[in-house]
Amino acid sequence: MSSFETSWTSWLFSPYVWKKRLLDLPDNLRIAALTSWRDKERGLAVFAGVFLASLVITLVLIYGVGLSQAFLEESIEQTVFDSKIEFKSAPEQGATGWTNDTTVLQQMCDEVILREEFNDCTLVLGKSGLHSEISWGNDAAFYASPLFMESIESSNVDKKWNTEDLWAYEYTTGPPVVNVRAISFLGPEAFDGVLAERLSENIIYEMGEWKTHEEVNNQRGIYIPLDIASAAGAEVGDNLNSLTFTYTYERSLPGAMEEEDCPGEIIEGEEYRLMYCQVKMKLDNVTILGIYEPWPQGNPVLAANPIYTTWTLLSEEQQITLIDKDHVYLGITVDRSLLPTSSISASENWLDAISNDMQKQTYDDGNVKIFYVDIISGTILWLEFVLGFVQVFDYILMIPVVILSLYLLIYGLELSLEQRRREISIHRSIGATADKLKGMVLFELFVISSVAWVGGYILAFFSVPIILSSVGFMQFESLDVDINPILSFGSTLFTILATLGLALLFGRSRTKTFLEMEIDEGVKKTAQAGKPRTWLHVIMLFIGTLGAIDTYQELSTGGSGIISNWFLGGLINIFGPFMLWIGGALLLSRLGAYGPKIMLFFFKRTPLLADVKRGLQNTGSSESTTRLSLIMLLTLSIVTLAAVQGYTGSLVDERTADLQVGSDIKIYSTEPMTSLEIEEAVVNLSSKDITANALTVPMISLESEDGTDANAYVLMNGSENILKWFPQAIPGKDISEAITAYEAGGFSAGPDMAFSLDLEGSGRFGDSTDELYKEEDKGSEVMNFTWEKTDIILRNIDPNSTIDPQEALEEYIELMERNWSNLDLSGQDLTNRNFTRTDFSNTNLSGANLANVDLSESLFFNVNLRGANLSGANLTNVVIGMSPQNMENIDLTNANLIGAFEYGVIDLSNLSIQGVICPDGTAQNETNNCVTGFSEDPTPLLAPMFFPASFDIQITPYETSIRYIGIHEFIPGVATNEMNNYLIINEQAYRNLVGNQEVDNLRATTWIVDIDGLNNDELQVLALLIAADSRFEGADDWETSHENVERNGGIIFGTQGLFTLQYIVASAAAIASAFVFLSLVLNQKKKELAILQAIGASPNQIIRLVLFEILSIVFFSMILGIILGMGLSLAFNGFFNIFGFLFQLFSGTGEEAVISRILQWPWWVITQVTLGVMTVVVIALVLTTRRALRADLAVVLKGE
Repeated sequence: MSSFETSWTSWLFSPYVWKKRLLDLPDNLRIAALTSWRDKERGLAVFAGVFLASLVITLVLIYGVGLSQAFLEESIEQTVFDSKIEFKSAPEQGATGWTNDTTVLQQMCDEVILREEFNDCTLVLGKSGLHSEISWGNDAAFYASPLFMESIESSNVDKKWNTEDLWAYEYTTGPPVVNVRAISFLGPEAFDGVLAERLSENIIYEMGEWKTHEEVNNQRGIYIPLDIASAAGAEVGDNLNSLTFTYTYERSLPGAMEEEDCPGEIIEGEEYRLMYCQVKMKLDNVTILGIYEPWPQGNPVLAANPIYTTWTLLSEEQQITLIDKDHVYLGITVDRSLLPTSSISASENWLDAISNDMQKQTYDDGNVKIFYVDIISGTILWLEFVLGFVQVFDYILMIPVVILSLYLLIYGLELSLEQRRREISIHRSIGATADKLKGMVLFELFVISSVAWVGGYILAFFSVPIILSSVGFMQFESLDVDINPILSFGSTLFTILATLGLALLFGRSRTKTFLEMEIDEGVKKTAQAGKPRTWLHVIMLFIGTLGAIDTYQELSTGGSGIISNWFLGGLINIFGPFMLWIGGALLLSRLGAYGPKIMLFFFKRTPLLADVKRGLQNTGSSESTTRLSLIMLLTLSIVTLAAVQGYTGSLVDERTADLQVGSDIKIYSTEPMTSLEIEEAVVNLSSKDITANALTVPMISLESEDGTDANAYVLMNGSENILKWFPQAIPGKDISEAITAYEAGGFSAGPDMAFSLDLEGSGRFGDSTDELYKEEDKGSEVMNFTWEKTDIILRNIDPNSTIDPQEALEEYIELMERNWSNLDLSGQDLTNRNFTRTDFSNTNLSGANLANVDLSESLFFNVNLRGANLSGANLTNVVIGMSPQNMENIDLTNANLIGAFEYGVIDLSNLSIQGVICPDGTAQNETNNCVTGFSEDPTPLLAPMFFPASFDIQITPYETSIRYIGIHEFIPGVATNEMNNYLIINEQAYRNLVGNQEVDNLRATTWIVDIDGLNNDELQVLALLIAADSRFEGADDWETSHENVERNGGIIFGTQGLFTLQYIVASAAAIASAFVFLSLVLNQKKKELAILQAIGASPNQIIRLVLFEILSIVFFSMILGIILGMGLSLAFNGFFNIFGFLFQLFSGTGEEAVISRILQWPWWVITQVTLGVMTVVVIALVLTTRRALRADLAVVLKGE
């Protein structure tokens, strides 16, 4: 070992050295504090830089933790139980390891909750056991079947408990066993404590309450989900004669179970095609105690949104039967406050430890062996992937503010240490050692930086819940979950190294440089700046500008940008914003530093500057002014970016909700209704004094003069006051002008339809344009469109018939249970509905999806079914009277046509009938193409009024002339998937075609309603009340839709909070740096000011000189920063497009963003920051300059 190594190790481990350091520590702290206080500007510069860097870097790290917590807590809130305990293997007679004694099972629950990790437990009779881990490839875990609802009997004939498919329910998470609604029987513990709190949260306001077990048992109560209540017309307090459900007696592979082996009914599973033997079980005399809003479907190990009741309503024999058949588990709640949320992996480890320990447990003195199912872990599996992607996006978004904070840290340190150059040289000249001087500087730096780091670190923890509660730019709402983020030791150490460590490292390097100088070099306050790499900055600026121009062209033209290669465009959209920001700031900062000269050029004749012009000739060339300009550029560019993108994001969220709902509420009725009926129903359902205005958007099939088929939406009068319009939807930018143009006889076209009709703005003659054409404009033209009314004319009527055809038709219509006649339902999704005995006379069903619909005994008289999907539909005994043209391209695959009657016009074999059951009852196959056609015999329902006849199709054309006004994108509240290929016509044109009577009596099943007199919360309650009413299938309210969009961050969760953070941090940085760093910059100009004073300049002249010089630099740099921020906002739009596409791709939504991210420019918000900075600059300049002028002139000139 060398002598140097020996001395170094001796010093490091020397007790004497450490003892001396500890003894000197109080004095050193006192000296450091006094020195920092004496030179406050210098200390504040260090403090501001380290504090901001600590705050931002800690926030970025802790934000990820908080985001994990928010995701995790919101996800697990969707399940009532966090875990379940089953028997280790399915119960079998004669086998050990299980029990059907409910007392023993309840005692097991009592033992479970003695563990600190669990806080509630109840015995549940419901979905059968899994008995194995859920993992990829383990399909057996999904074979477990719930208790299936069979029927409810009620003596109240007004209720609709016999509605077909009432109990059908699609399970969307995990492979379904059978798509039938389940029922779950809960133990007494579920009606108090934690479980009761969770279950009561979704009970709808004024629709019951979650009662105690004694009340539920005595009243024989049940709780039903809202969709069931709505379909059946059920209400709280309804008494039901009986409730029947089925349990799984046995299951087997297809073909392995015979009917004689099953005491009940054999059904087959939906996906795995297992056979289930289901046996009925009944409860008598039950009462509805509450209606709950369904939870989002969660982990498939539990039955989603079942009927709830208590198993004490079952007889002891029924209880034992269900347990014997494995329909039993213990539902457990985890104490979620103990769940580690510092990271997903920490949660997983904690849950795995519980699971591993629970798998080893036995109960009832070892007689009962269990299998523990962890439900939360299944949720975490999905979170890990989605959250990782979201965090990458959010971290990238925070890069600018992190770079800003680190730059301010280094700049603050540099200015502070630059002030000590002379002090260090003087100490050296009087004999101070290098180690002593280095220790003095670093210790003072350490004290200030430590305090600043702690302050920033602590503030970050208080800030994260606020940021995550952001639902828009600078808009906050309380979170539904508690956020208590904790950083790991490693993350905390990283923040120390990135802030405190960087400060000390930089301070040590700069002090070493000072100590290596000759004394006279140190006394001279000169520093040599490195030559900037201008070529690199220019390249970065060029690439970034390309991305901004590309995005601007896409936004302004609606077409493609200047970069046609998608891969190259994607790279530029991702990296371009950062290149534009850094390259632009470094180049423009040099221009900003010349602000005084530029301003002097314009204001040189101003009397205020006449006597100080000469003093301004040599400004703008120093390193300090360039860096001051750079700080203003960086901060104002981030302020502009955050404000513009933040406001834009908030507006996109609102417009997305506008598009989805259309107005305050969108209502779906079970039967066609008029606007007056809808308005009256809404007013009566609300307990408040409200007004309601309803609007529907009908459709009509037209034909242009050149024979082009053109489907059109009809914009009814009053839509401007009901629908939530915004400029993207309509031609042009002015909504009032566009609506006026429609009502004055105008029509618009989607881009594809405009292209088909050779209209301007379609892209046929270049990129499509968003312009509202006036009558005199070249793009405007009047077009004629035709609507064909089809009538059926009876002929060859039997003269001996005593039946009047019109009376017979009316008599048959009277037998129908539903009136869906004279409607336009083209293109609508009506799948899995019950339309038995429905009158569809004169209804347009072209392109409608009627797959798996029950249409038995319905009437199709003069109906348009072109292109309709009736695959799997039940068409038994339907009556059809329509032209062959109205059944073109219809899909009848696997439909049931038994007994279907038609008046001999349509050739069935020409239709798409693969796999159908023919009207004669035979199955269609390669040798049988239903050649016998439709039934020649009338249906049983038609027979009493049947008259033999044939008919002719009479087509009457009606024409209207309307003027083209431009391209549209959508109508708020109307599905957008085909708007590109549709027209929008006005109400008067619609009346000209179909007649006033048809329009005045317009009925529809979808209505968009404007509500006046309710706040947001009351609007949500009204939507639930509407959905619970049997007249309606459901309702979407604007506030719920907006909340869902907000919580998804528009593009990605948390985006608006990050923009708010960027805005606040950059604004604070601009103001703080203006105050702190200006003082140090002016300190460097003390000698210059003293010289001016010595040669006769008055204090007023000097103050004007300094004010003009610095304000010119700051103002000009801020203007350049705002311009750079505008370009940066454009460039980030491309960045959002890339990540938005990737998020949709990887999250599996497959949804394309419809609302364009058209930038909003909140000038007042940006102006506020600019004025704030300018005010602080003026105050700092006046105070510092006056202090400098009060200094002893001789002392300053001598440099002491």
